[in-house]
Amino acid sequence: MLLLEPLSRPGLSFPLFLVTFSITLLVGAGSLVLVLGRPGARWRLVPWLLHPLAAVALTLLFLLSQSPANPLFRLRFLLSRTALERAAAAALASPPTTAPGWIGLFRVGRVESDPPRQVRYLTGGCGVVDECGLLYRPGPPPVRRGKTRLKPLGGPWYHLYAVF
Repeated sequence: MLLLEPLSRPGLSFPLFLVTFSITLLVGAGSLVLVLGRPGARWRLVPWLLHPLAAVALTLLFLLSQSPANPLFRLRFLLSRTALERAAAAALASPPTTAPGWIGLFRVGRVESDPPRQVRYLTGGCGVVDECGLLYRPGPPPVRRGKTRLKPLGGPWYHLYAVF
């Protein structure tokens, strides 16, 4: 449950991945020591295999979390879409005056608006130094500029990956 929030963000920072992966490995190694130290340990080895499987799943989710293909991110986005659209309409009507905080199920660190064209919600890090978030742009799709990568999420919404 602890990993659900970081793994459903628009992107996962590398330091956070290292912490969660390390904790998973430590719990797995500790469980192996406890299991193998008891009589009849061979039969108890099967439940321990859940920890290495969790580490592999965590690695796969890290690789997927940098894209809108991440099912946890998709679910979080769909549940937050109404709140995000209300906030985007307000930001396009006037410059954003809200302090960083929660919009729907996303913790937004920075809001950048360019009325009447688009609103960028930067929600955190991706990889080592890059930033990820969401872009709201009604009308025609945005022209790719610089190192920013956008992938459509449906309607006026895009997954934003801003390379440093």
